[in-house]
Amino acid sequence: MELILEKGLPHQQMAVEAISAVFENVEISSKLQKYYQNPVINLKSRELVKNIRKLQEHVLLEHRGSHDIEDYLNLDVKMETGTGKTYVYTNTIYELHKQYKLNKFIIVVPSLSIKAGTKQFIEDSYTQKHFADVCGYDSNIELLTLEAQKSKKGKRYFPASVRDFVIGSCQDKKKIYVLLVNMQLLTGGKVLSRDDYDYGVESFYQPLRALEATRPIVIIDEPHRFSKGQKAFSVITEKIKPQCIIRFGATFPEITKGKGKAKYQTRDYHNLIYELDACDAFNQNLIKGIAKEHFESLSHNEEKLKIVNMKRNDYVTFHHIMKDKPIKTYTLKVNEPLSLISSVFEGITITAIKSSSVEFSNGLEKNKGEELDINVYMNSYQEQMLKLALRRHFEAEKINFCQRRFKIKTLALFFIDDIHSYRVDKQSDKKPYLLEMFEKLLREYLKKAIDNCNDEEIEYRLYLEYSLKHIGDCHAGYFSEDNSDTDESIAKEVNDILHNKKMLLSFKNLDGTYNVRRFLFSKWTLKEGWDNPNIFTITKLRSSGSENSKLQEVGRGLRLPVDENGHRVSEENFYLNYIVDFTEADFAQKLINQINGERPSAATVTDEMLRIIADKRGIDSTDQIFFELGCKGYIDRNRNISSDKREQLFNEYPEIATGLNLNKIKDVNRQKPVKIKIRPKVYDKLKNLWETLNQNYVLIYDKDIDNILTEEIDKMLDNSVFTRHYLQSFRQKVDIVSHIAKVKEEGSVEETVDSPLLYGEFLKRINKLTGVPVKVFHKAMINYAQKHKSVDINDFINEQAVNNFVTKFSQWKKNFLQGRFRYKRCDTFLHETALSNSDGTVKSEIVQGRIGTRIVEGKPCEKYLYDKIAYDSDLEKDNILSGEIDNIIVYGKIPRRSIAIPTITGGTYSPDFMYVIKRTNGEKELNIIVETKDVKEQSNLRDEENIKIDCAKIFFEQLKQDGYDVKFKKQLSGKKIKAIIDEVLDFG
Repeated sequence: MELILEKGLPHQQMAVEAISAVFENVEISSKLQKYYQNPVINLKSRELVKNIRKLQEHVLLEHRGSHDIEDYLNLDVKMETGTGKTYVYTNTIYELHKQYKLNKFIIVVPSLSIKAGTKQFIEDSYTQKHFADVCGYDSNIELLTLEAQKSKKGKRYFPASVRDFVIGSCQDKKKIYVLLVNMQLLTGGKVLSRDDYDYGVESFYQPLRALEATRPIVIIDEPHRFSKGQKAFSVITEKIKPQCIIRFGATFPEITKGKGKAKYQTRDYHNLIYELDACDAFNQNLIKGIAKEHFESLSHNEEKLKIVNMKRNDYVTFHHIMKDKPIKTYTLKVNEPLSLISSVFEGITITAIKSSSVEFSNGLEKNKGEELDINVYMNSYQEQMLKLALRRHFEAEKINFCQRRFKIKTLALFFIDDIHSYRVDKQSDKKPYLLEMFEKLLREYLKKAIDNCNDEEIEYRLYLEYSLKHIGDCHAGYFSEDNSDTDESIAKEVNDILHNKKMLLSFKNLDGTYNVRRFLFSKWTLKEGWDNPNIFTITKLRSSGSENSKLQEVGRGLRLPVDENGHRVSEENFYLNYIVDFTEADFAQKLINQINGERPSAATVTDEMLRIIADKRGIDSTDQIFFELGCKGYIDRNRNISSDKREQLFNEYPEIATGLNLNKIKDVNRQKPVKIKIRPKVYDKLKNLWETLNQNYVLIYDKDIDNILTEEIDKMLDNSVFTRHYLQSFRQKVDIVSHIAKVKEEGSVEETVDSPLLYGEFLKRINKLTGVPVKVFHKAMINYAQKHKSVDINDFINEQAVNNFVTKFSQWKKNFLQGRFRYKRCDTFLHETALSNSDGTVKSEIVQGRIGTRIVEGKPCEKYLYDKIAYDSDLEKDNILSGEIDNIIVYGKIPRRSIAIPTITGGTYSPDFMYVIKRTNGEKELNIIVETKDVKEQSNLRDEENIKIDCAKIFFEQLKQDGYDVKFKKQLSGKKIKAIIDEVLDFG
């Protein structure tokens, strides 16, 4: 599979454009430029300051930072983890080369894992194809990666990557030279600082001097690891001396300002020109939300006992860990009682101390590193956390596998204390107790999941059964010690985690067997830099360090997931399960405070806020809004916001909320699922309409579609579906002619980049992704082959061809199939629905999340189906509160995804509201289905939304022909529900 990159995502494009805009109308000169140097940026240009200040109009005043431009220009770009930072700075490199002819860039990263991820992304053939074919850049990046040199006797060779970077010619308009360096190579060793190499480059024998001569642009990833007082940053500014440093990160270094009692901590921003903070990223659904959950132990005590060390036949050391209290250390010997630690252990003594485990008088044996619940049963705290993690994992996995058109592979990440609790310690007899515990529990949960599969979930059952037979393939680990391990199986695990993200996201191996690897274990090595979009559960089986590192751990799973075809799934609210122990029970609140703390909090309601509320509700006078807020106790007469009602104010009026959407970070322990009562008497009046909507209908295309499908596919195949993708080398030689260096082009090498597929697999993939019958597509392929006899079509049957055809076919369906289909009712048997049981009786309650993510206090109208006001948008809330209209008999919000109307896009559609109404004289009852869209204009709806709505119109026309008249209406934000009801009554 390929990870499909998207061009022009607004939050990414704005960052690239902001950086490029800094240099508009700034003198950038190539005069007196040597062939290997970047053009000179005039850092004294007034336009630089002017451009930066203009860009900073969109940045919080408190975050703009220093405006100094001294020996180098510093620019800061703040982007939250998971929003595509690596993509943005790669795109920036292409854009600065295109606009300003800059082609020498150095990317500096803090760790090897980030270095591996960056290298993999930039060098990926699909990335290069994306920036060339989709974005239209006619240049390519030559990435040169600096590695640590092994000490050898004899000659000292100048680092090849630095040499190639330096001699790369700026006269080549189609080549960009990028050097990738990790922090350790700047601060440790002598690979860059020594000057005693046997050979140099351009008369430079010290790599740092050579890099300085290129006048590079330096990009710093994760700037909080490169504070300005640090050695790494000093090497960059004082030795490499770039013209410009661009820092990309979610977190920036902290600095201390002021003196004495006025001393305070603040972020060290320096010309921050673009800011996408955590608050924006969460609220705009650019990343997953977070559902924190800690395990409440069986004893219900917020304490645990950890076995930290031991000496055979001598002593064992315990840590007694209690919430909000210092850790107490106890050292006990054989035959000494555990009641010395806690009276709960009365009667339990130590009977034997081995090299890596302890035996107790109650017959239990526990391992070094294990954590125990404080009770007489000495339950393993880690085992309970693993159970919770596996439960959450399989909940998410079943939804992602069985309830989607295109599956999402679901991964889980575990942070652990000790490598040898997972890997066998070759130096001792210590067994990896955590691995044994995990595999035992995994077998149990796999068997449960298999037993819970129904007859329609055959493929998922096969996936689970294969997992059960190959338990060892289901998990992998990566630890810093692995970098020097020679074990081939460990090397493969590390390669899959660090360098083979695509395979980790795939359901099948290259040989066609299931790829069941989805549980990953690490210590701190994957704490930052590494991420995977399909991490849905992170479990911390170890204590953490700073608050900063906590956020970094969450960041490993914040990126939005991709499906089995590599497409980013962005139209849903996904949540990352974050499982911790009781010592971090307040993590969710701390995270919310930290996110909101990045922004100045509003203490008063301003005139602008009142106007926003009034406009949203179609009210002319802001005085009315002021009176309304005062009556509800949200503000006083001076407009000060009441601190104890602040959260309630922003929940009811989210348009003026300045902080994080309250639904994006959840504490599962506190937020038990809210059950909402279904009113039986209201349901009885909606029952006929509800059961009609839940009949099974299939979508049938017009007969002539079959006749023209082959012809249409022929046209698509002729439209660049089968293309070759080449990677071309550019070989250049530098010659000195009359004391002037000139570049001489030599023969280049081209290599084809393909992901070949067997023809049968190719046909199956097309069928699965498009629904085109295998026979029809095979016939079109024969026609294509006959027209292109001079070409061996087998050379072009690959992943790229599948992606190209699926894209063209999806567009064709949208353009061609609208109006060329109908719906047909199937024989339907009574079945369970979101509101009713399998025998047709009404359910007593429904989970709040099925009908709305937000809830306000108050009791809805007696005509409404539910006893609480739960909604997703303000327009929906207005509809719920408008139930006193005389013509309404009963009404209700349709539960999310409860009605599956098939559409030509391949998905299904479920509307929002159902109404039973009557004429004013009470003569005739009418049924209305309403689709609410909280946008002002039809043009603001995405194409796919419009297509779904058009399909729904045809569906309800079919219902009418089948004897059940239902009026389908679309409601935009400017239209009240009464106006829609009046339309139906007046015009039918």
